[in-house]
Amino acid sequence: MDTTKTTNIQFDSINISSLKSVVNIYQSKVKDSENKFAKSSSHFGLPLSIASFDNRVIGYAFVAINKAGKPEINSYWEQEFYSVEAEQDLKFHAQNAFFTAFKDPETRTNKIQNAAEKLFNWLNVCN
Repeated sequence: MDTTKTTNIQFDSINISSLKSVVNIYQSKVKDSENKFAKSSSHFGLPLSIASFDNRVIGYAFVAINKAGKPEINSYWEQEFYSVEAEQDLKFHAQNAFFTAFKDPETRTNKIQNAAEKLFNWLNVCN
């Protein structure tokens, strides 16, 4: 696969059916001895968008609160599918989802932190 082209990669909003793939990608990046989520909800963030290739989730973008207390969009990928162009497209899609979901800048940080923590805890219990 030519990873410099994004024409065959599709970008979509996160949904419940893609969460297992998101968890698998995250766990491949960061694991602890019990195969539960390592780190914290602030590291996992709040997933917003997925990238898929041939109906397989290959990456996802998430929003997390950075050390300066500001929302920041990051992504995790299956290594063989990563490219700068694909990452930019995924983050653009995630940014649109972010501004749709978190319109009020005054409450944005708290809402993101609460949602990420609830999702992280729920996934930790389910996984």
